Amino acid sequence: RAVYCTRTSAPPITTSHAMSCVSVFSAASRVAPSSRVANKRASVVVPTRAARVHVVAAVDLNAVTVADTKDRFIRAYPYPIPSVWSVAVQELLVTQHFVRYSTKYSYSKISSLGFVSVFDQLFEGFPSDEEKEKIFKSFVEALSEDPVAVRADAAALAVFAEGAGSVDGIAANELFAATKALNEAKKFAYSRYDAVGLFRMLELAGAAEPSALETLANASGIPLKKINGDLGMYKMLLSRMAAAKELSAEIYEREKRKDAERVAKKAEKAAAAEKEA
Repeated sequence: RAVYCTRTSAPPITTSHAMSCVSVFSAASRVAPSSRVANKRASVVVPTRAARVHVVAAVDLNAVTVADTKDRFIRAYPYPIPSVWSVAVQELLVTQHFVRYSTKYSYSKISSLGFVSVFDQLFEGFPSDEEKEKIFKSFVEALSEDPVAVRADAAALAVFAEGAGSVDGIAANELFAATKALNEAKKFAYSRYDAVGLFRMLELAGAAEPSALETLANASGIPLKKINGDLGMYKMLLSRMAAAKELSAEIYEREKRKDAERVAKKAEKAAAAEKEA
């Protein structure tokens, strides 16, 4: 008699089901040799249809992909950027892409102040101010925003914060009520630049008390824990950049000395050759 062990549409196999299947094969293996030979042709396992496996590939649901955003930036600024800055630019571009194309996204002046603050601090010491502004323009336009408006809104908010005089004066700005309303309606796409923008306003207002950031967090409806976490990441980024710039400066000075030494040796050889002549 044939021995069958078939798959059915029964519930998932448990340990007991698996053991019963094994027991069937174990029993078959203990059949007497003569019977085993006789049943050799009959003992065929009926082939079963292979189970279908549906593989769903990861799909970017955004109309604009990360690759599109990167391509826009490269097309707008197709020139090499020193590695010290290029790594940071790519990291920030990718991070902000997901915020910008979130279904909850809406333009934020607080975020603009934060972004301008981060960008300007990261690009301190960049070889060319003109190229720095071109990179800024290309970065913002790659995210389908207006670089002129971003700069202008950041500057206006900075002036406001300086004249606010206190954290309560800052919190009275209508931007906070509008941001809180979006948060409560679950229609606010938070970014790390919002955290930096809040912190920057406190710096400009001279509000250094520990409770000041909590006051702005409550006024905007953004969780304080999230703000503190992103400010920590921001400080780490600045620290990394400072270390990278320092290393780059050391390498530059070392290469500069080597070049000077090579020129000096070349001049010595030329002078020695003239004397011999």
